[in-house]
Amino acid sequence: MTAGAAGERRFLSQEELTVVGETHYPQLAELDAGQLREARTHLRDLRDKARTVAVHKRREARGKGPPRAAAASGDAEHASRRKQIFSQALKRTNHQLERIEHAEARARTFAGHQKALALVRRAELAERPPPGRHAHHGMRSNPSLMRARGIDPAMAGRVSQAGKAAQARRDA
Repeated sequence: MTAGAAGERRFLSQEELTVVGETHYPQLAELDAGQLREARTHLRDLRDKARTVAVHKRREARGKGPPRAAAASGDAEHASRRKQIFSQALKRTNHQLERIEHAEARARTFAGHQKALALVRRAELAERPPPGRHAHHGMRSNPSLMRARGIDPAMAGRVSQAGKAAQARRDA
């Protein structure tokens, strides 16, 4: 059962009306996250107090408990309605705070994406040294430097011939 600000005036004191009045939409949209958190704690305290009074009034109406502050908070219905008003205000405050936090998280994510995109674009434009012998097409054989120096073909059999001659001298 939702009632507007006019219906709330019947059940709340002036101080409570100012706290609850801030949770209605034109004023609620103007509050920042810190003010909303502050209002949320205050509303929770008021709601818990109203809940306690409503429980005691219901017990008192059933004859289960002793009367407490008879004229201060009216009957059980009055106390229950006050609790509902504070609960609705708390719900509006939580919802607005959730919206703000979601928008901040989205902004942080967007900033991270922008930073990553800038890094990628900067990496694409970076000046790199030439690739050398191992350009784009996978691994290639690396030419041996020993073959490049090479040996004289006339000298290729010199060692084996010297071994044959030495063996012949020993055998003779």
